[in-house]
Amino acid sequence: MPEPRLYIGSHVTYHSRFPELHDRPLYVLPCTWLDHCEACSEWELSNETADRDHFMAVDLITNSYVKHADRSSLTPIPHDWPKDAVSFNINGYWYAAAYITAGGSDRARTVHFYTAESFMGRAWCRLDEPTPEVRRLDEQARRRPVI
Repeated sequence: MPEPRLYIGSHVTYHSRFPELHDRPLYVLPCTWLDHCEACSEWELSNETADRDHFMAVDLITNSYVKHADRSSLTPIPHDWPKDAVSFNINGYWYAAAYITAGGSDRARTVHFYTAESFMGRAWCRLDEPTPEVRRLDEQARRRPVI
């Protein structure tokens, strides 16, 4: 049975080389969040559509983190995502997307996504053509109140 999808912004527990990070909730980010990851850059060149299997896992209290953590060393902590969340893939990473806004050109978008924390995250992406998910997120953006 496949592992459950791991969303950026979710919480996980870690069980691998660094025991000081075991048994505490860690926050999931793309492996390339802080800086360049050579292994992930090589992956991007050969796996344009596959799901990622390495992530950054961060302890938001101590700011300690594991970079290039293998998916098999991360166990998702169950979280109830909002009902309007749309599973959205950007470069192999999955997001629980809330809506999309313009990103600076006709193909660029900013994806606003839910997190297991109390804030929304944002990720930039380039879209070659609108998919049903993109059209749904565009519609959800139009229905959001302006603050």
